[in-house]
Amino acid sequence: MEKLSALEKKYIVIEEKLKEQATFYMEDVQALFPDMKQSSIYWNLSKLVEAGYLKRVRTGVYAFNEWKGKTKIALTDDIKKVQEILDESGFEYFISGLDVLQRFMQHVPEQYPMILFVEKTAHEEMVNYLLDGGFNVVKPSEIRQQYEDAVLSGSDKKQIVVYDTENFDYETDGIATIEKAFVDLYFSMTRNGYPLSLQELVRVYQNLVRLGNIDKKKMITVSTKRNLQSDIRLIVETPYITDAAMQFAMILRKKE
Repeated sequence: MEKLSALEKKYIVIEEKLKEQATFYMEDVQALFPDMKQSSIYWNLSKLVEAGYLKRVRTGVYAFNEWKGKTKIALTDDIKKVQEILDESGFEYFISGLDVLQRFMQHVPEQYPMILFVEKTAHEEMVNYLLDGGFNVVKPSEIRQQYEDAVLSGSDKKQIVVYDTENFDYETDGIATIEKAFVDLYFSMTRNGYPLSLQELVRVYQNLVRLGNIDKKKMITVSTKRNLQSDIRLIVETPYITDAAMQFAMILRKKE
């Protein structure tokens, strides 16, 4: 069993005693730890906010972060149908991209292609299962064109972008981890023309960081599998890069 840190132990006490309150005050927490100095209380609360366990409503007022530690996604009817079809096949697969990340979006598109990874050696069979199930299977290189064609024609068939893989390290029960889902969506957008704006993906990333639902180190590790480590490192490290360094890089890029 993983050993809890001192900070996590304090959080458990706070959650147990104050979980029924929509918000709580620093004084409420101090009452739970009467032997602790006020400065230490503030420090611990600050660290819990930084770690994503709590949200700071305003100075001295806090709330629990409803998303901290939650990894389950809301299974849409389309996801359930895909799972039902592919579970019957007996082959490995996992759902990734927007279906995993949509709860962190402000505006979820009415239509969007599902990103699906299937066992490489069973690609043809799994695609046939999906086609027989009434889905429109899309090649990664044809995402943009087929999406636009479907919108113009008014087709309501769910589009599924199918990628082959031999790696199932970053999924659980057929659902990609948050880090994997973000990297896969970024890859599909920037390399294959997936129909989502970069501005929306930036907002998703900001929400993931703000709510403490993403492991940045793990995301960099995941990105190496798609040869995206340079891109993802820049995204993760942007807050620490000076304006001068960003300018230097842009000038260098133009000259190259």
